Formats: sequence, structure tokens, C-alpha cells
Amino acid sequence: MEVHHPHHHSGHEKKKFQEYLSEFLMLFAAVTLGFFAENKREHFVEREREHQYMQSFYEDLKRDTAELNAVRRTYVRQAAFLDTSVNYIFEGKTDPESISKLYRLNLGTLGSRGVRLIERTTAQLKNAGGLRLVENNKISDQIAVYWHWASYIQAYGESTEELKIRAREKSYLIFNNGYYQNQELGNDKEKVKPGAKLMTTDRNTLLEYANRLHHIKNALRNVSIVQIDKTKKVAEELMQGLQKEYHVK
Repeated sequence: MEVHHPHHHSGHEKKKFQEYLSEFLMLFAAVTLGFFAENKREHFVEREREHQYMQSFYEDLKRDTAELNAVRRTYVRQAAFLDTSVNYIFEGKTDPESISKLYRLNLGTLGSRGVRLIERTTAQLKNAGGLRLVENNKISDQIAVYWHWASYIQAYGESTEELKIRAREKSYLIFNNGYYQNQELGNDKEKVKPGAKLMTTDRNTLLEYANRLHHIKNALRNVSIVQIDKTKKVAEELMQGLQKEYHVK
């Protein structure tokens, strides 16, 4: 009777298992390292993009603050003209010198000068996913606040321009443009012909016009200029943050 002895392959199988495990670990390590390398590369690319955006945004803010300063000067000047015009009409001044003065003031009271901020980088950031690229939470919060004020100030500026358009329509019933001359000259008195007269002396028409001017004056002094100062402050604080965080200039 033959006795068959079982073959013992445990050592060979253990060796093959170790080889499979080693190959698996090597493959896992290679995939993991590749993943981390790709992730690091993407992180580096995003940080480069973030820096480029912040440099561009900083340049936009410099232009925006210059624009805000220019608009503020215009609004202060217009508010002063409006104040004088309103006082002249409320006081009922209709002597030749006062009428000539009203004609001159009319040239500088209702001109359009809305706030025109740069939206180059803002549009790019929003198209790229908003503030996702900005790692610094304080900077991203400041940008969001600036966007809020920039949107607010431009929207209110449009409503103020509407007030000016309505007042300008009323002015066509009061001022005869035929009395204007030499608009390019710096001397205001030479811009109005001698003997200028108002097209109407109707008190209600003049008072309605003065009321509209008064409304615009209050809108400029109590809202628009306050908004400009707030927006400029936010912009300047943001610029300081960008300089510190990204070393932009």
C-alpha cells in the first residue's frame, strides 16, 4: 500500500505573498507620492494665481481711490453751487446780478459725474470662483466688504443722476441757453451775456426747481460724500493688507 505524503509549499507561498505585498506597497507609495506631488503643484499654481490677482486688484484699488477723490471734489463743489442757487431762489432774488449768478451756477450744478470704479480684477476673481483663491480670511473678508460698498456707491450714484436729470428738465423752463457764450473761457462772468433774463418768474415753478436742487444737495452731502469716504477708507485698509500679505506695490 502506497503512502502519499503531502507536499509542503508554505515557505514558497509565504515568499510569493511577501513579494505581492512589497509590490503593492511600492505601487501605493508611488501613487501616493504622485498624488501629493500633483496636489503640491496645483497648490503652487493657485498661490501664483492668487498673487497675480492681488497685484492686479491692488492696482485697481489705487485707480479707484484716485477716482473717489476726484468724484468727492466734484460733489463738494456741486453741493456748494446747489446751496447758493437754492438760497437765491428761496430769497426771491431777481435783480440782474442775481439772475446772471443763477445762470452761471446752473452750468455747474447738474453736471453728471457718477462714480466709475475699475472692475477688471473683480470680474476675473468672480469668474474664477469668487474668493476661493484667497487663502487669507481677513483679506477675503475685506474684499467682500469693498465689493459691497463699491456696488452700493455706484447704485446710489445712478439714483442721484436720475434726480439731476429731472431737475435739468425743469431748468429748461427757467434758463434760456441763448444767454450763454464763450463756454471755454475761465472767467465765469463772461460766460453769460449781459441782460440775461429768466424764461419764467412764476414762483411755484422756481420753488419746485429749488426743491429739486435742495434734494440733490442733501443727497450729495448726506449720502454720496459719506459713502465715498467710507468706501475710500475700506479701500485704503485693504491696500495696506495686500501690501503686508502679498508685498504688492
